[in-house]
Amino acid sequence: MIPEEFGRVGILFAIALTFPMIPLAVSYLFYITKIRPQNPDPVKQATYECGVESEGSSWGQFNARYYVFALGFVIFDVDVIFLYPWAVQHAEMPLGTLLKAAVFMGILALGLVYAWRKRALEWR
Repeated sequence: MIPEEFGRVGILFAIALTFPMIPLAVSYLFYITKIRPQNPDPVKQATYECGVESEGSSWGQFNARYYVFALGFVIFDVDVIFLYPWAVQHAEMPLGTLLKAAVFMGILALGLVYAWRKRALEWR
């Protein structure tokens, strides 16, 4: 039974590798047969092909706090998604399930306290 399961995973893995390789192979084949044009010019080599010159260096500073804030939102949003079915079936569940949900919420609360103490949630 285990080889059958790994066979299925292998088939999916082969499809996942083959699917993006087909357009790359066709593009390379068009390049070899000179079907795809190969005439770069300064406009084509520009960062943006809209005709507007880019300003400044592409190595500008980027503030990663926006992503940290967004990831915190996603974590607590997923938390609500996981706890909603638990809240709907609350009356029929044993005490152990309540404790597991409390541990889950406690871990998330520790993460929130850690982020708060590190000042990751402040807009500076």
